[in-house]
Amino acid sequence: MWAIIGTWHFSLQAIEAFAPRLAAGDGAMDTAVAAARMIEDDERVDSVGRGGIPNAQGECELDAAVMEGRALRIGAVAGFCHCPNPILAARALVDHAEYNLLCGVGADAFARSLGLPQQPILTEAALARWQQLRQQRQDKGHDTVCFLALSADARMAVAVTTSGMSLKLPGRVGDSPLVGSGFYADDEVGAAAATGLGEDIMKGVVSFRAVEAMRQGLSPRQAAEQAVRETHLRLVRGGHKPDNIAMVCLDKYGNFGAAANHREFAYAAAREGLAPALYPVEPVIDNQATALPRELQGLAGS
Repeated sequence: MWAIIGTWHFSLQAIEAFAPRLAAGDGAMDTAVAAARMIEDDERVDSVGRGGIPNAQGECELDAAVMEGRALRIGAVAGFCHCPNPILAARALVDHAEYNLLCGVGADAFARSLGLPQQPILTEAALARWQQLRQQRQDKGHDTVCFLALSADARMAVAVTTSGMSLKLPGRVGDSPLVGSGFYADDEVGAAAATGLGEDIMKGVVSFRAVEAMRQGLSPRQAAEQAVRETHLRLVRGGHKPDNIAMVCLDKYGNFGAAANHREFAYAAAREGLAPALYPVEPVIDNQATALPRELQGLAGS
């Protein structure tokens, strides 16, 4: 059994392109990384790679991570500034057993040592969008691109890539390159990855939480729903109004599922015997649960 799943509607093009390669015997990690790179290279997607929305100072800082589920090897980069494909640096770091995560100038230097192309990341379209958002003083959203893959030889991998929160403070790092929060993969169980506001996602360590729920026997959809719901409600009980949290899950048998605490989230998926398709997700949190309890409303930040 092989399978692949990706976040957001724009992942469908990559699922359609790389599902046949998985079916032909390509590895999980190579497929997940190639799918992520395809979206990084698509300038129409303004949440990753070249064309991503810059930070508050107008500079692009990219984050990415890769994890393989056999030996739990990890490669991640954060604050990546001079190469439009951080996923390639993250993939290369997987093979360096000494390190899991590089950030800032160190990550950029590592990319140069690999010979990765050093190109401007900011595009005219992204700059115009950034100027509009800055004038409106609003964020565009948190559309991290995540791919989970299961190869025919029962190997699992996850690849995530993002330009992070638009208008973010320089140096800000969200959940995407943080193992357990933005992603997790274990061949013995399954894989999970998250998209949304990283500051909320990392508080619930949602990806590891979901994989452990699958380990206890929950289906991918049930595990995703439990991780999102429990994290959301715990933040509410603490006096915080959660932002968007969404995630996808894939188990070692090729079953997949997703969950979100908000509307408009969708994912794409394919597996043996199931053609690539887009799946909308209904929120697992109702209006009553989304609202803060009356006694906590004065404690929440805006």
